[in-house]
Amino acid sequence: MTQMIDLVQQRADIHSTQAANDTLLAVAETLAERDIDGAQANFAAQLPQELGSVVNMGDAKNQVKFDAEEFVTRVGSRLELGEAQSRKRTHAALSAMLEGVSDGERIDMLNALPTDFT
Repeated sequence: MTQMIDLVQQRADIHSTQAANDTLLAVAETLAERDIDGAQANFAAQLPQELGSVVNMGDAKNQVKFDAEEFVTRVGSRLELGEAQSRKRTHAALSAMLEGVSDGERIDMLNALPTDFT
């Protein structure tokens, strides 16, 4: 988890490890809300437990599809950030999370995310 936090700090130019951790959690919570074609469980299993449990907390019956803009908006809402900062942090956290899983799982997640994200 420490390595992911460091990556988010570097990529989003965040000075606080707590803010980077909060960003990872906000992205994980947003992934839990999004219908990503059942990819949550396998993705979550390869993440650090703190993030994986959050990604898996979503109820499949309540998950919905939404585009990248809505994804960024939801993350920004959780972190109380404007659109530009939210976009930067969302990309930093998602890229760090995707780098932490196998190539096959990374491909599955990229295919399940909104096409305007990748």
